[in-house]
Amino acid sequence: MIAIYNSKRWKMRIPLYIFVLLCMLIAPFPAHANTLPAASAFTLSGNASPVVGGSFTVTATAQVSEVFAFEAIFRYDPLKVKLIRADGASNGNLLKPDGGEGTIILAWSEAGNEQSLNGIVRMAQLTFNVLQEGETEVSWQSLKIANRSLQEVAVTPDRSFRAQARSESSLDDTGSTGSTGGVSAPRAEGAGKEPATVAPEVAIITNPAQTMQVSEQAVRVTSESGNRVHAVLNMTQVLQEIQESSKETSTFVITIPTKESSSVSVDIPSEVLQAILSASGGSGSLVISSSVGMYKLPINQLKLDANSKVTIAMATVTEEQIQAIGTRVAAEGFTLTGAPVDFSVSIQLSSGQITELHDYDSAFAARTLPARQLDPEQTAAVLFLPDGTMAPVPTLFVKQPDGSYVALIQRMGNSTYGLITGSRTFADLSGHWSERHIEVMAGRLLVNGDSEGRFRPDDAITRAEFAKLLTDAFALPEKDVRTTFSDVDPSAWYSASFRKAVSFGLMEGYDGGLFRPDAFVTREELAVMLDRAIHLTGYKYDSPPQSIQLLEGEQLNDWSKAAIEGMVGLGIITGDQEHRIRPSQPATRAEAAVMLKRMLIKLSFMNE
Repeated sequence: MIAIYNSKRWKMRIPLYIFVLLCMLIAPFPAHANTLPAASAFTLSGNASPVVGGSFTVTATAQVSEVFAFEAIFRYDPLKVKLIRADGASNGNLLKPDGGEGTIILAWSEAGNEQSLNGIVRMAQLTFNVLQEGETEVSWQSLKIANRSLQEVAVTPDRSFRAQARSESSLDDTGSTGSTGGVSAPRAEGAGKEPATVAPEVAIITNPAQTMQVSEQAVRVTSESGNRVHAVLNMTQVLQEIQESSKETSTFVITIPTKESSSVSVDIPSEVLQAILSASGGSGSLVISSSVGMYKLPINQLKLDANSKVTIAMATVTEEQIQAIGTRVAAEGFTLTGAPVDFSVSIQLSSGQITELHDYDSAFAARTLPARQLDPEQTAAVLFLPDGTMAPVPTLFVKQPDGSYVALIQRMGNSTYGLITGSRTFADLSGHWSERHIEVMAGRLLVNGDSEGRFRPDDAITRAEFAKLLTDAFALPEKDVRTTFSDVDPSAWYSASFRKAVSFGLMEGYDGGLFRPDAFVTREELAVMLDRAIHLTGYKYDSPPQSIQLLEGEQLNDWSKAAIEGMVGLGIITGDQEHRIRPSQPATRAEAAVMLKRMLIKLSFMNE
């Protein structure tokens, strides 16, 4: 954190060229061409409805080129707000700014031999405490920029940000105070709202009218040791039933006839799977139902030969494993609910070779955990990884007639899954428009804060941050694809996320083999990535005609137009209070999280 001093303005204000020279003495840099620096497309954004006693952050961005150092001057009303933090661009030297008398003078320079700033850059982030109700304004009055040769250019951003501060008592009953920075927050539902019913696109049983239950005579239990059950199929019976099914049948359900089991497995010959595909015109699916759980097998993801055998197994973990997992869950501030279940699929080829399928190439496999009494607002399903950590997984809680809930989990892979209860919050969310939404996402492990327990909701989100947010939300597995970028350290916290995002086509790199992990994500870039993620799930939609208002002089780029219209049509992007999209403006961390939450709800990957 940058300390704020109330010294007089003349003591703090050092000419820009002196500051640059000091940085040169600390870390010399090589000579560069005398390209004049430039800056344009200035923006100021933040929470437009802060609460008295709380805080809000204003982010200043600009489109720049060849900028090695800059001095920015901002004005605010010291009677209404108090400056408590000021940050400049990342990876540089920041002179302690003056926050007294309503003026902020912020001087910054690149560190050592770092490349000059280019592209859309966060120039400053200013955090204020709110002292009183009413409108307050932060204005960006001037900007002086310099290149490495100390050639200076002065520009006038002429941008202002207005916030309407409210007292705690003026908030509505949802806890939401309005909209911010181009994305309006949806109304929070009341505590008594029922969880969403299962959507037909992602349900285990896609359509009862197109589903056939295979008879009990077609299934035979061959071994039952304690609570462990193994079953095989009566080939003649099951093939006859599949062949005699109606042309409309697309889902075939096989129920293992046991009441209480800790482990259930069943062998499915490839002949049965081929018969299902033939009977359904190539789009059929197989569901295995048992007391341990249900599993929907993505048949078209399997590589089989004529005599292959697929074994599907569902087993609760051992008591020893439950204790170990419970301890790890407790260390994260949550409580383990019930026994986790391990789902596995293996293929035995005619050669006798057995291969376990950990991941699927392009399909989300649905499975359920047994019904139990729970509070869906305080419960999350998680994936337990081999290294002992837990990760989020797309889950919809479906209410049953007896008041219990089934957890419907979607993932491109097989592993161990369980339920946890608990909640998380962040120190800087109090009174923020996104507070409830971020807390819901945090309780499902979908978002994280920094080491100081802050979420930083009004910070612009970076490509690295959004890569992790998006790939975690879909619990994407790593593909066996070599993806490298010259500016990504393989040991970086986001390296696995960017590999997943790139390999699944959600994000792309830049010319020159760059990923630019610290670059901000604009709203139109966010829309494109969300649109790609929706298509990855197989969700199909038609974009209704929409009237999208843009700021004067703004236009939608050809590469983002369809995605933005689609996201607006689905209600994932709603625009600001004036229904404007602001496509070129960087999205904040709060905005990105709320858009992602809307998308997951639309896909029935989480409850409202």
